[in-house]
Amino acid sequence: MSTQRDARRSADTVWIAWLVAGAVIVVLTVNVVRHLAARHHVHTPASDAIFRAGGTPLGPLLSHRLLTTWSVDAVALAVLAGLGAGYATAVVRRRRLTASPWPAARSLSFAAGLAVCAYATSGAIAVYDKALFSAHMVGHLALVMVAPALFAAGSPLRLAVEAGSKRVEHIAQGRVVTFLTAPPVALACYAGVIVGSHLTGLMDTIMRSTTAGQVEHLVYLLVGYQFFVLVIGDEPIRWRLSTPARWGLLALAMAVDTFTGVTLMMSSTAVAMSPPAGLSVDPLADTHTGGAIMWFGGDGIMAVVMIALVIGWARTSGRSLRDRSSWLEQARAATLSDRAGGHRADGDIDDDQARLDAYNAWLAQVAERDRAQ
Repeated sequence: MSTQRDARRSADTVWIAWLVAGAVIVVLTVNVVRHLAARHHVHTPASDAIFRAGGTPLGPLLSHRLLTTWSVDAVALAVLAGLGAGYATAVVRRRRLTASPWPAARSLSFAAGLAVCAYATSGAIAVYDKALFSAHMVGHLALVMVAPALFAAGSPLRLAVEAGSKRVEHIAQGRVVTFLTAPPVALACYAGVIVGSHLTGLMDTIMRSTTAGQVEHLVYLLVGYQFFVLVIGDEPIRWRLSTPARWGLLALAMAVDTFTGVTLMMSSTAVAMSPPAGLSVDPLADTHTGGAIMWFGGDGIMAVVMIALVIGWARTSGRSLRDRSSWLEQARAATLSDRAGGHRADGDIDDDQARLDAYNAWLAQVAERDRAQ
C-alpha cells in the first residue's frame, strides 16, 4: 500500500509540474497575442511583443524599480517553465528506479538557476538593458556566470542519466561533448565570447536589436555551462579535473574578465544605448560603469566559486573522486595498495581499515630497518 501511495504521489507531482508549465505557456501566448494586436496602434516591432512586452524604463534603475519593473520575455519564460517541469519529472523517475532521493541541494540549485534566468530576461535589468549598458552588463554576469554555475551544481545531465536516459549518457560521453568540454576548448570559448561580444562592434548591434540580444542570452548560457560544468559540475562527461586544475581554470577566466572590464573602463567610445527621454544618461560614463561591473563583479563571482571549491576540498581532505584522478593521488593509492597486499579495490582505499593497517605495518618495518642500519 505504501508503494502504491508513493507511486500515485510521484505521478501527481509530474502532472502538477507539467500542468503549471502548460498554464504558464498559455498565459504567455495570450500575452503575446494581445501585444501583437496592440502594436498596430503603437508602433513597436513584433520582436518586442514576443521578447520585451510590458515595462519601459522610466527614471533611475537603482530604486524600487529593481523589484517592481518587469517585462515579459515569452520565449525565455516558456523554455524555463519547460525545463523546470522536465527536471521535476526526471527527479521522480530517478526515485522510481533507484529508490533513493535526489539531493535537495541540487534541486534547489537548479531552481535558483531558473529564477536567475527569469529575472535576467524579464526583470528590471532586462527592461533597462537597452537604455543602460551597466544594466546590460549585470544581465551578462547573471547569464554567463551565476545561472550556469547554479545549473552545473544542479547536475541535470547526471539526473537524466540516473533517470534512465541512455541517449543523454551517450551524448555526454560522445566525441562532440568530449571535445567541447575539453578544458582548453571551454576556456577558449568563454574568452572568445566575453571579449568578442564586449570589445567589438557586435555590442552596438546587440544593444539596438532585440533579436540579437536573445541570441546573445542563449550563447551566454551555453558557453557559461560549458565552462562551469568543468569547474563545479558533477556531470557524466569525459573530463574530471582535480581541485588545483579547477582553481587554475577559474584564475584564467578571471584574467579574461579583468582584461575586458579594464578595457571598457579605459574606452573613449561609448557603447550604443537608447535611453528614454526621462532618463538622463552619460553614455561614456555608463560604459565605464559597465566595465567596472565586469571587472569587479565578474572577478567577485569567480572568487566566490573559488572559495566554495576551497571549502569543499578542505572538507573532503583531498579524497574526492576528482582529486583521486590526479597523478599524485593515483601514485599514492598505487603505492598503498601494493604495500597492503597488491589487491586493488574499486572503493576508496582510505576507507579500507585492513589495508591501512597493512600499510602502516610496512611503514613500521621500514622505520625499524632504517634504525638498525
